[in-house]
Amino acid sequence: MTEIKVGFGELMSSVKCVAFDKDGTLFDGSGFWRHVDMHRRAVFASMVGDEHVPSWSRLMGINHEHMDHQGILAVASLQEEIIAVAGLMYQLKGWSWTQCLEKAAGLFRDADSRLVIDKAFKSMEGAPEVFHLLRRAGIRAGILTSDTLTRTEDCMRLHGIRDQLDFVITPEQVKYGKPSPDMVHTACEMLGLQPSELAVVGDSVVDMRMARSAGSLAIGIVTYEGSAEVLAGEADALIHSLTEIRVEVD
Repeated sequence: MTEIKVGFGELMSSVKCVAFDKDGTLFDGSGFWRHVDMHRRAVFASMVGDEHVPSWSRLMGINHEHMDHQGILAVASLQEEIIAVAGLMYQLKGWSWTQCLEKAAGLFRDADSRLVIDKAFKSMEGAPEVFHLLRRAGIRAGILTSDTLTRTEDCMRLHGIRDQLDFVITPEQVKYGKPSPDMVHTACEMLGLQPSELAVVGDSVVDMRMARSAGSLAIGIVTYEGSAEVLAGEADALIHSLTEIRVEVD
């Protein structure tokens, strides 16, 4: 009987599905996050004053020289970002909490509407080729991301990946986002698979914890200086590029 295995670096597995994080895994996270932050920071300054921009940058974990790859901008869901920014507005301006939430939500709507997808997203090495590789072997594949569904699907279409996907799951479709196992469980329910038959490939600790808590394989992809050390204790295996994912038939 033919057995198909998926290799992640030196680790070989009999998983039937591979789920990918989006930003920082399939696409260059630093470029995307800086593009997004540029628009959001400008709207924030127009609402609360230029003098408070340093507070925004500290909250988001990004400035001209440094970006926190485990910070709010890189990891949090949209709803978490809105709440964090509302808290900052409350602290800085003293508006009512209801006003802060409304203003923060409006800030993200306004700023994100200015996003130019083809300028913001740059594919990582091995994407979208990895999806063609898995599809040819009969391995299911999809996206588990903290980004919004609309932007994720637009991005996938732009890069010619959407028709290669078996699922796209975002926080809008689950009760709890990463690192909760909800996204993995939702994907498995859609495909009729057990969590142990699925591998998660991601660049952050929350991706690894989501996978491990669901009972899935956690594959960390090293994409920035220091990430190997951050992911090593959380992942079942580490790779340095999507090109290290391969399929073998016995």
